[in-house]
Amino acid sequence: MEPMNDYNLLSKDVYDVDFSKGGMYREGKILDNTNYKILDISRNGIYGNKKQYGVPNHMQAMTVAPVKDGVVDYSQLTIAYAGTNPEDKVDLVTDVIDVADVDGTLSQTKNLVELFEPPVSQFDTALGYANYIQKRYPKAKITVTGHSLGGSLALTVGAKKHLKTVTFNAPVPKDKLSKKDKQYILDNPTKITSYLNVDDLIGNYNNSYTLFGGLFKGDFQHYYKNGTGMGDIDLEKTLRSLSQGKLVLKNGQTISVSKEKLEKLINENHNVANWFDEKGQLRYSHHKVVVSKTQATFETKVSKADTALAERLAKIRGLRKKYGHKYSVKGGKIKLDAALAYALKAAIKEHGQSGIEVLEQTQKQIEAKLEANWNETLQMARQIGTDLTEEEILEVLHFAGADKESLYTKPVEKLNEQLKPLKQLKEELADFDRAFDKRIKQRIADDQELAGEFGL
Repeated sequence: MEPMNDYNLLSKDVYDVDFSKGGMYREGKILDNTNYKILDISRNGIYGNKKQYGVPNHMQAMTVAPVKDGVVDYSQLTIAYAGTNPEDKVDLVTDVIDVADVDGTLSQTKNLVELFEPPVSQFDTALGYANYIQKRYPKAKITVTGHSLGGSLALTVGAKKHLKTVTFNAPVPKDKLSKKDKQYILDNPTKITSYLNVDDLIGNYNNSYTLFGGLFKGDFQHYYKNGTGMGDIDLEKTLRSLSQGKLVLKNGQTISVSKEKLEKLINENHNVANWFDEKGQLRYSHHKVVVSKTQATFETKVSKADTALAERLAKIRGLRKKYGHKYSVKGGKIKLDAALAYALKAAIKEHGQSGIEVLEQTQKQIEAKLEANWNETLQMARQIGTDLTEEEILEVLHFAGADKESLYTKPVEKLNEQLKPLKQLKEELADFDRAFDKRIKQRIADDQELAGEFGL
């Protein structure tokens, strides 16, 4: 199976940890249709060998390890957090208070909050559980994952503890991420990955592509369309027409929808099971939505760098097998060939700058020619009209359409207008250079992780 599909399956299976959903999983069990063994479970926010930690608040999670050739790999662990159980009022209150940050004084939520607000937030116990697992397995590399509310929990834990994070349809919690946490997410799109469906009204809450005015956006978000059109809804017009059983799209088109069909559409778009097909392939892979202007270009360049890096790693692996201890690595870490990545970055920057420099040089040459042409015209006019004053010569040239404005000023202004995109191009190239530099440094820092992924 593809790694992302593994996270998808874990995000789905963790729902069944909940006793209200059967509590079918236990520690030591191999998850169905996977090669993962359950090492630990937190039910209802409680965890520990003697269930001595946490607070009952309906937070559900499990920790798993991959099983390879019958052997459990305790060095690679994943914590999966469960999303909202729609029949669990405590989960719903957590969504209202901690994810949406809805004011508890609102008449429709006040009673619900007062009755079911947990004594300690699920976000706090989710972080406590991750700390517990990290202490229990101090040498393990830990990844966190989850769907919906579970994705919000994972995103928050991953940002605070700087763990690899993969989420599906996860709303960004309004008040659980500090400014520092948000900056870490934005600065580390290689470690934080959020899969989002533009047609999902729930998961898009507070994300960049949303009906509800979310402002948090970055390259960590990966958006796809599944074709239901829900992401194209005109919210204001739809709210006015919903009583008539109509959804109004941004292009003015209306869709007739019953309450049952609307619920089905919402669930279909939010469901974690819809991300991958039975073969483990990502659905809608040809319908990726680019959120930021430079994201596609950035990802293409970085993808090429990653490919080159992977090829280099393969060569290192071959050398180690061939020559043994001669190419052994001190401390178990792989020293990546960062020079290769920097050379690629420099080449990209150099080519971009070269193109800009050519255009700028051409601009200067054209301006010089225009100025020389004007000066030559003026000089010839002076020689011809020896009996005319300078003012009279300029007036004659103006009448003939050969004055400075016509021969120099306007052409230069037109040229500058045509070359205005150069400024933006230079800024984007500088942004790319800084982002790529940061990406290389992240790759160097993650060399041990990369080495493991390539079997080194």
